[in-house]
Amino acid sequence: MDLFEEKIKPMLAFSSQPFDSEEWCFELKFDGTRCISYINTKEKSVKMLNRRMIFFENRYPELQEMWKDVKGEKVILDGEVVVFHQGKPDFYKLAEREHVESKTRIEFLSKLIPATYVVFDILYKDGKDLTQLPLIERKKILEETVTESSRVVISQYVIGKGIKFFEEVKKRGLEGIMAKKLDSPYLIGERSKLWLKIKALETLDVIIVGYTTGTGKRGELLGSLITACYHEGKLKYVGKIGTGFSEEQLAEILKKLEKIRTEKCPFEKIPDLKLPPGREPVWVEPKLVCEAKFMNLSKDLVMRAPVFVRLREDKLPEECEL
Repeated sequence: MDLFEEKIKPMLAFSSQPFDSEEWCFELKFDGTRCISYINTKEKSVKMLNRRMIFFENRYPELQEMWKDVKGEKVILDGEVVVFHQGKPDFYKLAEREHVESKTRIEFLSKLIPATYVVFDILYKDGKDLTQLPLIERKKILEETVTESSRVVISQYVIGKGIKFFEEVKKRGLEGIMAKKLDSPYLIGERSKLWLKIKALETLDVIIVGYTTGTGKRGELLGSLITACYHEGKLKYVGKIGTGFSEEQLAEILKKLEKIRTEKCPFEKIPDLKLPPGREPVWVEPKLVCEAKFMNLSKDLVMRAPVFVRLREDKLPEECEL
């Protein structure tokens, strides 16, 4: 089996608290879209696969010349597509790029808010499957293979000092860090404790299972999103999200939700939504995922003070587990 011909699901991480260990390396957790890139320098081609197993390179014409930054004929890289603003990843600007269909607008935005591919792993090079090599060896091969440019940067890492690194990242208002065991293989499609994500903010990817009708200024739009996660094999209500949207975002989300409306409530038992008079729930098929930030989870696993962050079209509903 030639890995270059396969659709690869990325290796995923568990959550953790910050720690120190000389057996681990620590790098920035980039707030972007996870992407496996298939680069063929002979054919001058770049294919980009997201977590939904969809090729989406047409959205990022500015990354189509990444083959120029690679030494080797056929290479598979793992990384994040990120839009930087004032030196920091900006997921709002990335979201603007993610939801554009028009070719003209894609071209325009590629010049106005260009994306960068931040690469942190190499899985294959010129016929060799590298996934079973220790991470630290893959990192060395990556540095020999990729030349940084305006299109591609290599994720930097520190060894051992996870706590200090995390505190610095938190101070700068960044999303968090990744901890990876230096001898870890790359486990395709697996969530493993050999990789850990350490977040500075409480965030959760949740499934949109419905929305409430709007009133006042939002009369024509929606009031809040009704959200859920899988818990013990079933959909569990995790809260209503009513803030964090622009009117433009609300209109765009409503358009998507209206296409998947259903009469059937997705929960075994309808949760107490605590709706004021005049507001009604509208149920939708559990297909769309969004990210929320919140204070903490209550005892009954409901988000306190959740705020909408962005739609996650790169995530599958079944990945949203408590």
